[in-house]
Amino acid sequence: MLGVLMLGMSMLCVVMTILFLYVSSTANRRVEEIRRESRESAARREFKVDQLSKQVTVLQHKLDALPDQTADQTADKVKRVVIQDESTVKP
Repeated sequence: MLGVLMLGMSMLCVVMTILFLYVSSTANRRVEEIRRESRESAARREFKVDQLSKQVTVLQHKLDALPDQTADQTADKVKRVVIQDESTVKP
C-alpha cells in the first residue's frame, strides 16, 4: 500500500515536472517574440529619427542661409534706391 502511494506521488511529480517544462518553454518563446518585436520597433523608431534628423539638418541649413539672402536682397534694393535718388538729384 505504501509502495503504491509512493509510486503515485512520484508519477504526480513527473507529470508536474513535464507540465512545468512545457509552460516554461511556451513562456520563453513568448518572451523571445516580445523581444524581437521590441527590437524591430526600436529599429523602425531609429530609422524615423534618422530621417527626421536629416530633414532638420536640411531645414537648419536653409534657415542659416536665409538671413544672408535677405541681407543681400536688402543691400541690392538699397543700392537701386540710392542709384535712383542720385540720378534724380543730378539733373
